[in-house]
Amino acid sequence: MTSKDPSDLNIRLDQLLYYLRIFKTRGIATKAIEKGSCKVNNFLIKKKNKVIEIGDVINIKNEKLIKQIKILKIPLRRGPFTEAIIHYKDITPIFIRNNNENKFTKKISFGRRPTKVSRRKLEKFIGRNF
Repeated sequence: MTSKDPSDLNIRLDQLLYYLRIFKTRGIATKAIEKGSCKVNNFLIKKKNKVIEIGDVINIKNEKLIKQIKILKIPLRRGPFTEAIIHYKDITPIFIRNNNENKFTKKISFGRRPTKVSRRKLEKFIGRNF
């Protein structure tokens, strides 16, 4: 088994975004790149075969998130999240990071529809007697 020199490693943009778990599949990553939602070193990239190197800054803008990352290492595979986060540093400004967190808040759900018995108990508790 041969090990590659880290300085020789290059990777395509779509493959990198897939390996770093920014996107769930390479197809989704490719569509996002072709749509124009990715910038590398402040240059808009619309081709998935852009070669990424260590030290590049990638801006990802999607309907769900805005993220700015700096590549520290080139990943060799798509591993677990804990392995993926050691390959980049999140340099997203704090005010954008707070806005991203607000977009992911879930709507409050009360579960399933109540049964007839539990609905009668609830109406009795509230004080409505029909």
